[in-house]
Amino acid sequence: MAAGDPRLVFLGGVGEVGRNMAALDMGGKILLIDAGLSFPEVEMPGIDLVLPNWQFLRDNANRVQGVVLTHGHEDHMGSLPYLLREFDLAIYGTKLTLALLEGKLEEHGVRDRADFHEVTPGEEVRAGPFTMRFYRVSHSIPDGCAVAIDLPAGVLLHSGDFKLDQTPIDGRVTDLQGIASEARKGVHLFLADSTNAEDPGFTGSERTVGPVLAQIVEGAERLVVVACFSSHIHRIQQVVNAARAGGRKVAFLGRSMHQSVRAAREHGYLEVRDDEIVPIEAVDDMHPSTVVVCCTGSQGEPLSALALMAAHEHKWVKLQPRDTVVLSSSVIPGNETAIHRVLDGLYRTGADVFHVPIVPVHVSGHAAAEELKFMLNLVRPRWFIPVHGELRHLAHHARLARDVGIPPDRILICEDGDSVWLGETLERGERVQAGMTFVDGLGIGDVGQAVLRDRRKLAGDGIVVVVVVVDARTGELVAGPDVINRGFVFDETAEDIIEEARERTVLALKESAADQVTDQSVLANSIRRALGKYFFEITQRKPVIVPVIMEV
Repeated sequence: MAAGDPRLVFLGGVGEVGRNMAALDMGGKILLIDAGLSFPEVEMPGIDLVLPNWQFLRDNANRVQGVVLTHGHEDHMGSLPYLLREFDLAIYGTKLTLALLEGKLEEHGVRDRADFHEVTPGEEVRAGPFTMRFYRVSHSIPDGCAVAIDLPAGVLLHSGDFKLDQTPIDGRVTDLQGIASEARKGVHLFLADSTNAEDPGFTGSERTVGPVLAQIVEGAERLVVVACFSSHIHRIQQVVNAARAGGRKVAFLGRSMHQSVRAAREHGYLEVRDDEIVPIEAVDDMHPSTVVVCCTGSQGEPLSALALMAAHEHKWVKLQPRDTVVLSSSVIPGNETAIHRVLDGLYRTGADVFHVPIVPVHVSGHAAAEELKFMLNLVRPRWFIPVHGELRHLAHHARLARDVGIPPDRILICEDGDSVWLGETLERGERVQAGMTFVDGLGIGDVGQAVLRDRRKLAGDGIVVVVVVVDARTGELVAGPDVINRGFVFDETAEDIIEEARERTVLALKESAADQVTDQSVLANSIRRALGKYFFEITQRKPVIVPVIMEV
């Protein structure tokens, strides 16, 4: 490490899927590469979103130059509405990426804190000490880019999320010539998408999904509902094409779906005529065989359009036997239970349901092993750090890099909080504060691991509230105890347990009064100790015990 060497700090996206955020610290300024979020896992009750911990940026707030976005997915730009509450940022992104972002920023009231800089694949952009070049890559959303940034020792190349689709829907293939031009200059460090590193072979072309959707629509007797990600513009285009070929109209459903469709149509990324679209409110008055509903909810989100349909609770779409439902997406890890619950509900309606792996109605937007090896061979970096994936994905990508001849000592596997000095030789630096910031309603960061632990405990063992009135001078019991439980035992079948809990509370308070204890916190601890021991002996469970002590 030499004085003035750049440093790369990973704040998210290495060790998990989502929350992609890296900070390039160079020339006294900091440039963020992506600013994503992730969605809560099952063991995060009550949490709406998960952001990176950006304390490192707060500690260096006067040096933050801006953020460059590789593409418009939430796991790469979803943190910006929250980040912009604390920072004014220059944001560099392609046309569709900025169009999708603008609606989110306006919704959060922070659009005025973002200085948009639209970039075009193939061009070079300078921002302070950073010189960036952009190269188009195929992905499951249009306008994705790889980003090359000049370092003193060579080029840092970030692949973005990509695959080598030879027949993309929009005809815009990954710019291998441009990426090869960076390789000829000398790529010092390559950061590459690892999501599908475990998958052998090549990822299928997006174009293969279209004929399958068209066949399903053509064979459907009644209403067709297709659920996909709202940002998957190529997939939405194929749904539109299938509806058009089948002589049907399209109704878009879901707030994020409408936002994405509007932005994509305005900027020429989605081709659908006004007369081909009907409002969702009109579907009920149309013959079911004349419409396709394109909606969100493919991940089983509880209040999404598809989940409400599965529960017979959607306002506009009431699924009937012989309707057709297509889940045109993959399963994001952690969402399996929710998706299976929605699938069961859909099958219960009597609808015909199509989903992977039963029918090939989805292909991934990420490169599989052979594509990753091809890219490594094309780039031939001096150093390699796999990114965007859980630890097993990163490890497998590292193995692929070794297979194509990159020396093992030139491959680094990093996790959130790691920093790397980017001199002639890469060296690990000190770790910085990183991790998760939870969004719960309007609160950001006010829920931590301790609160989550309590929520999990409440969900697992329930709560018991003990209300007593004591004499303020002597600590003796005046009234009660009333024992109220939620989620612990069913009162009507456990009267003996509740009654014994009352008696043990009385006994604990008598012992405290005999010792002339009047301090409320001490009395509360006596009740917790007595009941905690009893409840565990009788049920092998440990409910949260909340004594409520009133003095007279």
